[in-house]
Amino acid sequence: MDPSEYNFQRCKLCGDMTAEPTYNLIDSTIYTCQNCDFHFLNQLDDNSKNFDNTIQLSNQHRNYIKSRIDENSNLHLKRLKFVQSHITISNCKALDVGAGLGQFQRLLETRGAETKGIEPSPIRRDYALEKFGINLHSKLVDEEYWQAGFTQYFDLITMWDVIEHVNFPKETLESAIKLLKPGGMLFLDTPSREVLSYRLSQQFYRFIPGEMGLFLPSFYSTAPFGHKQIFTLTQLRGLFQKSGVEIVYKAKSYRNNPERKNKIILAGKKR
Repeated sequence: MDPSEYNFQRCKLCGDMTAEPTYNLIDSTIYTCQNCDFHFLNQLDDNSKNFDNTIQLSNQHRNYIKSRIDENSNLHLKRLKFVQSHITISNCKALDVGAGLGQFQRLLETRGAETKGIEPSPIRRDYALEKFGINLHSKLVDEEYWQAGFTQYFDLITMWDVIEHVNFPKETLESAIKLLKPGGMLFLDTPSREVLSYRLSQQFYRFIPGEMGLFLPSFYSTAPFGHKQIFTLTQLRGLFQKSGVEIVYKAKSYRNNPERKNKIILAGKKR
């Protein structure tokens, strides 16, 4: 679909033509669905422009990545522990969607998994290959490469901080689930819309309408691959169930990890 042709009155979650522009930010507008209360930005990525594979990994890119590469190392270990509490990783076929630099994929490999990873950013893909020897795929999970060649192939799929970035979250999640074997497991985390700062921002906007969204701009971004939508736990749980996934774990934070308290964490098993 051409992003420029999308009608934002169509809710990206339930599909009804019931979304209305509600919160005006400086450079964008948040639409809210009057049917399912989904919140999303009137911004879509033009993937034909964003996935420019001619961009070369420069020393400036390397230095920036090096300066931040250790930021999520503890989080990756917590994610790994979370996955291991639900599935045996050894000898499983695993796909990491939105793999970044391939760090979580490396952790899975050290535990004996056969892994593949998807990362749209050419800079991150090049760095992962150069630094870790990991060859990440550029094709998105809903493309024919995956949908035709890997249906019901994977035992494990992970989507860490991904679903809030994609153009069409419902379709992306359903595409990933098609790649799971029956009984395979999908793990996901994403920012939660139910945090106090978001709810306060909504109240603030009602009293002072206009481009005064308080903290709302921090939840969304018009930049390429920026945050385009944000879920409640109920919305994401319903999406899992409608997509044929039985939820085996749900929470709003990682245990004993207060800095991640604004996250929704779900684990589901394909029926």
